[in-house]
Amino acid sequence: MSENRSLFNESWHRVSAQRLRLRPSVNLRRQRFRGERWFVAQDGFTNSFFRFRPEAYDFIARLDGTKTVEEIWMGCLERSPESAPGQGEIVSMLAQLYQANLLAADTTADTHRLLERHEKRRKQQIVSQVFGIFFLRIRLFDPEPLLNRTWPWMKWLATKTAALAWFIWLGFGLSVVVSHWDRAMDQSQAVLAPGNLLMLYTAFTVAKLIHEFGHAYAVKAFGGEVHAMGITLLVFTPIPYVDATAAWAFRERWKRVVVGLGGMIPELAFASGAAMVWATTGPGTLNSLAYNVMIVASVSTVLFNLNPLLRFDGYYILSDLTDSPNLQMRSSRQWLHLFETRALDVHQLESPGRTRGEATWLATFGVASICYRLLITIAIILLVADRYFGLGLLAGVLTFTGAIIMPLVKSARYLIREPRIERARSRAWIWAGCGAGGVLAFLAFVPVPNNFRAPGIVRAEGSSDVYTQVPGWLASVEMRPGALVEAQAVLARMESPELEFAIAASRADLEEAVGRERQMLSDLAAGIEPTRVRREASEQRLAQLELDRKSLQVRALSSGQWVAIERDKWEGTWLPRGVRLGEIVGDSPDWEFSAVVAQENASELFGAIEHGAGIRFPGRAGMELEIDEWRVVPGKQNVLPSAALGWTAGGPVRVRADDNQGLRTEEPFFLVVGRVEGGRALREAGESLLWQGRVGVVRFDLPWSPLLVQWTRQFRQLLQDRFQI
Repeated sequence: MSENRSLFNESWHRVSAQRLRLRPSVNLRRQRFRGERWFVAQDGFTNSFFRFRPEAYDFIARLDGTKTVEEIWMGCLERSPESAPGQGEIVSMLAQLYQANLLAADTTADTHRLLERHEKRRKQQIVSQVFGIFFLRIRLFDPEPLLNRTWPWMKWLATKTAALAWFIWLGFGLSVVVSHWDRAMDQSQAVLAPGNLLMLYTAFTVAKLIHEFGHAYAVKAFGGEVHAMGITLLVFTPIPYVDATAAWAFRERWKRVVVGLGGMIPELAFASGAAMVWATTGPGTLNSLAYNVMIVASVSTVLFNLNPLLRFDGYYILSDLTDSPNLQMRSSRQWLHLFETRALDVHQLESPGRTRGEATWLATFGVASICYRLLITIAIILLVADRYFGLGLLAGVLTFTGAIIMPLVKSARYLIREPRIERARSRAWIWAGCGAGGVLAFLAFVPVPNNFRAPGIVRAEGSSDVYTQVPGWLASVEMRPGALVEAQAVLARMESPELEFAIAASRADLEEAVGRERQMLSDLAAGIEPTRVRREASEQRLAQLELDRKSLQVRALSSGQWVAIERDKWEGTWLPRGVRLGEIVGDSPDWEFSAVVAQENASELFGAIEHGAGIRFPGRAGMELEIDEWRVVPGKQNVLPSAALGWTAGGPVRVRADDNQGLRTEEPFFLVVGRVEGGRALREAGESLLWQGRVGVVRFDLPWSPLLVQWTRQFRQLLQDRFQI
């Protein structure tokens, strides 16, 4: 109980004469948290829970309807005057038990109150679902009869032999994936392809059905019951769910942890089996389905179900491992306790943290959880709005209302009505006003660093890409890869019979046009103009075709080292126009960095000229190279300087799905080329930080500006870029 509890309370008269009792379906169980004994009241009918300390148990266990609240409390004072709860704590406990539908009273008005309570809870659930539109939960049936019938055939899974077999089976699956790692990585590029979405969803649904039944059977293994199963509309995508909250009443912590892991254990076994099927089958439907199962039943499970910041399995596992049940509610209560004690000097609310370390842990978790959930919600809203703008807008409004407006309304209601802060209400309003005003002032007026980033690639100064200028058959590669070449040296020769036919036809057309012009000059001088125009057009066409013939000889645009793939992979193949054959690596000791700047940063790009720009590379985050001078290539670009920057090669820039080269982007961009400061010195010193084709990120510094200004500009750009509004 609270150290600062008060023995008497002004609201005591409202409950002292009541004869209250626990509902017949309520069971009391003992549990241990952080080495201390606790009790849990569970209603098996409504699946409601309430946790309390032994001091409160002495009072709650005697709520049988035969004595008044006053008589029970006086008995507690006689038995343990030092630890007995005060009147205020009893009023608070009774209110919580009442709200959880764990209390009943032998009065005529009790039925009416129960109906009111049920209606209120139902409305709260509806409001919660409306404002949590991305996580709607729909109950379908009671799985308990099905579990009871099938448990005799499934209980062998809850044995030590099955656990050992699971580890061996999982080891086989991991070894298969490791031995086929390159193949797995190559096939991962097509997981989100439009043609694979139906198969991906099928694999996801089957894996999650196994996951949920794993939770249900884990509860049955320890004597619990499961009475609710249905579907959750996760971002409007139906997936199965099961209500395994009966595990909360288990006395042993390890049992609750096993129930939390009960979904991932069979799902990972399913993924291991799918990996073996995938590795032993060739391309086809079965192979693709097995690969999708392997991905969704392993990667998604580890990344999402084990994440403790969302209320999935990882959240409850963390709660049990740290002996911190109801983490989210207690973290919110911890912040409320800090506000009342530190700001208002009100000490009626007991801290949920029994020690300073636990209080710090609860406060930290609360902030991290709220921030992460907001980020995930915003990302989901953008994902939905990209496909269905109206639905995304509606979801955004509801989510904003539930995440921002409703907490503000509850905060205002707390400031207006909360009895605990009656004597410090003016101070509470001052603190709230100053806090809100301080945050707004900081966001609107305090300048903070401002920058944007762009991916890019390192190239030696003077380097140039080599592309086919005309379509044709590659007859021969004249220069071996790695050779040093001079400017205009012939690198490859191409052939195009179609081009030769077009040149012959164009010459014949030109001769005919010249003959007609001469005839018209002698017969009808007034009609000479149309024939002259035709002759000039034929001459221009023939000149262009002759230029294309010369372009069949692929030449180096600059001197340097010729870098390309092996000759036998090119010779004898038909290449369309614009295919990248390789590049000429410049022989200059200086380095350049070619950065791909998105359109939304175009206006800021030119304002960044007066400020610095630095480059960082993966694996060398502590080292930054400055750009001493840089230029913007005129006009918008749509061909990347390297395929390593595109989605196809795992880069950050979205490329067109129909581009086999992985170079053409979905949206135009601006190409910025900058000279790396100190690049010559790094080469002379043998520093391995720079090499041809290394991918990095450049940060362009902008004038400092308030966060609210930056966020407003980014939100406006988001609307213009994604939704054209």
